[in-house]
Amino acid sequence: MCATCDIIRGLLLASGRVPPSVADAIADSPPIEALNEQAKKKVKRKVSKYQKEFGRQLKALKKKHPRTSVQNLMKKAHRATRKIIKK
Repeated sequence: MCATCDIIRGLLLASGRVPPSVADAIADSPPIEALNEQAKKKVKRKVSKYQKEFGRQLKALKKKHPRTSVQNLMKKAHRATRKIIKK
């Protein structure tokens, strides 16, 4: 898809039907592929002690009470996590 965008951009510039001001703006902009590579770079955040424990508690509660709503299980997991971390 990105290569296609770059090809279309090249054809527009080569056609000569684009006004000079627009042609300059198109020519000066970086290739689409370079923009996509910049967007892909994401910084991974560190998982906190609380998040890890909360995940364990929620997983255990889901296994123990599969039909209970996730909203109620989250409340229970939050309470359990606070108890464990407080110790």
